[in-house]
Amino acid sequence: MPGKSQIADRIAARGASRAAAAAAVEAVLDEITTALAAGERVTLTGFGTFEATGRAARSGRNPRTGETLEVAATTVARFHPGATLRARVADGAAEPLGAVADLSSLQGLAAPEPAPAAARTAAAGATAKASSKPTAAPKATSKPTPAPKASSKPTSGAKASAKAKAKAEAKKAEVKKRADAAKKADAKKRADAKKADAKKKKADAKSSKKSGKGHAKKK
Repeated sequence: MPGKSQIADRIAARGASRAAAAAAVEAVLDEITTALAAGERVTLTGFGTFEATGRAARSGRNPRTGETLEVAATTVARFHPGATLRARVADGAAEPLGAVADLSSLQGLAAPEPAPAAARTAAAGATAKASSKPTAAPKATSKPTPAPKASSKPTSGAKASAKAKAKAEAKKAEVKKRADAAKKADAKKRADAKKADAKKKKADAKSSKKSGKGHAKKK
């Protein structure tokens, strides 16, 4: 069961520094928390929606003693998963994740990690040694450097990259297709529920009307 630290480790494993990944996770969670505390609704397209909703006062029961308790009204945070998230969870197949940019480039998230003392000392010595030597003038050459020949054949790396890209596009299309199907099914379910509710109200009204007529005849 991964927590914040494990999520930061997984992001760092995809190419970002550990400090920047941890800072990014903390920043995202802090922004969501601040928005909910202010009564705002946070919507992450495809992932889900966070919102703060009021809960009315109610009567509860102590699970230990069975005593009835009065629970005061409060505000609670709720999460509604998006169609893409529901489709991914239902599919159960984890997609291979690509590398992420170094998050330390984002302002205010994390400072660059300091180099070890030994490395700093070696770098300073190399710099001082290089500055003490006079720079030799580059030798003039009469021969122009030939331009590299263009290759018409794609390299094996390019083929693998194109294949991986095609596979990722196909997977993305499949996920989108499932998300659209889930969205349509959800809309149909809501429409059917609304129709059934309207039908029930109509039947109740009809039954109430008949009952009123019966009382009138008895009088």
